Amino acid sequence: MLLIFMASVLARSAADFSLVIPGAPVSAPLGSSVILPCDLSPALNARTFEVHWYKNFLHKNLVLLYKDQKVQENFGEDQYRNRVSLTGEMDKGTVSLKLDNLTLADGGEYFCFVTSISWYEKGSMTLVVKALGSTPVLLLQEVGEQMNVTCTSGGWSPKPMLTWRDSAGQELPNSHTYYRTDSEGLVSVSSWLLFSSSDWISCTVGLNHEEIRESRVVPVRGFWREAFISTLVLSLIILTTFTVLLILFRKGFLPHCSSHKNAKAAADSHEVLQTETLPLNATEKTDRVISSSCESTEGPFSNRFEVTKLTLDPSTAHESLNVSSDCRSVFCKHKSKDSKFKFPHVVSKEELGSGEFYWEVKIWDKGLLRQKLSWCLGVTQKPESETRIRALWYEGGGKARAYNGEFKEVTIDKNMTKIGLLLNCEKKILSFFNADKNSNNFFCAFNNLPHGTYYALFSPGVKDTIPLKLHLINSKKQSAQQ
Repeated sequence: MLLIFMASVLARSAADFSLVIPGAPVSAPLGSSVILPCDLSPALNARTFEVHWYKNFLHKNLVLLYKDQKVQENFGEDQYRNRVSLTGEMDKGTVSLKLDNLTLADGGEYFCFVTSISWYEKGSMTLVVKALGSTPVLLLQEVGEQMNVTCTSGGWSPKPMLTWRDSAGQELPNSHTYYRTDSEGLVSVSSWLLFSSSDWISCTVGLNHEEIRESRVVPVRGFWREAFISTLVLSLIILTTFTVLLILFRKGFLPHCSSHKNAKAAADSHEVLQTETLPLNATEKTDRVISSSCESTEGPFSNRFEVTKLTLDPSTAHESLNVSSDCRSVFCKHKSKDSKFKFPHVVSKEELGSGEFYWEVKIWDKGLLRQKLSWCLGVTQKPESETRIRALWYEGGGKARAYNGEFKEVTIDKNMTKIGLLLNCEKKILSFFNADKNSNNFFCAFNNLPHGTYYALFSPGVKDTIPLKLHLINSKKQSAQQ
């Protein structure tokens, strides 16, 4: 009986647990990542437990579900897809939630619900998404013998505090403060104050003592009007002069105009236009031209770099694609000439976040005699969207199309069998090389890539069933001259 009692006590102690969560709200800046802590006490191995993360527990808005020893990918609200994960050591009882790319809608109360075979516990915490607003704008207006000072600032989250202070740092009483929330949930604040002193006053708007914006003004009667008029006249004279010089410069009437124009054109050739949302399967051409950095250039490029060993992630593959068992090649299951989605794709398992990455893709095996009729290679970011893709796509005829939100034709060697891609995250450049050649093999590049983590993108197209293959390289790659 004693042994049975001790066994039952031990079993109960192994099953019972409580949750350790923060008592104070968790806060993080808009657009950043945040971890919502949740730990078991005692620190039991939670890998065989179920973990539910909810927002607004009464309505059961599921954020993440961990069950059968893995995160269930087909559960949870769409707004959290590809943005949430469990973080920490589950073996030691940590089941914290990581939430990326914070939006204002993410703010609110979150619930951590953990279930074992014989016990469950839940706890809640509040997430505050912060947005630091604009520097206050101060406006002056004479009202009799006093000055009316107005302070306005916008773009805050949550609701900020506005404080008036005099030159001695003393807070000034104020009862005229108004708040307004826009359609995106950002808060604007405005306030006005009657002031008669000639010393400066300040308007401070902030979330706390560290996250503030401040502006100061000296409400001198009469002077501000003359100063404003003088400044306006001077600004108009400068603007007019600059406009005339710019017109003469463009028309070629200024000395050394041609050399300046050439320099300007050279500088412009390395700028990438702002991206526009266009689908990867779009076929229409656009009159706007992608950066001429995608023109063929030559020049020395002798640095050696390590070849990145990439594998394809089958979970990201379009339903029309088949990824090989070794995750190193992909092909279209059924070729089609009339498919609306011409470039279904799959991305790499590996994240390309910092440093330099080089990989090669075999687009044609000469032993098969027939060439591929279509393919698309490049990089993308998660969550995937057309504006995050930088890629080169091919539909035959010795011409490829560079895509960074717009399209431009790029001439390539139609007999090329391998393409090399070099991603430099520090310089924000993606370059393409003819990997068959040992020199002068650079033919296209994207400059000024958006900051963030990238994944290699592969599409075999739908015009044939010939696979794209990651080319295996056993040693350092001597890059060609760019």
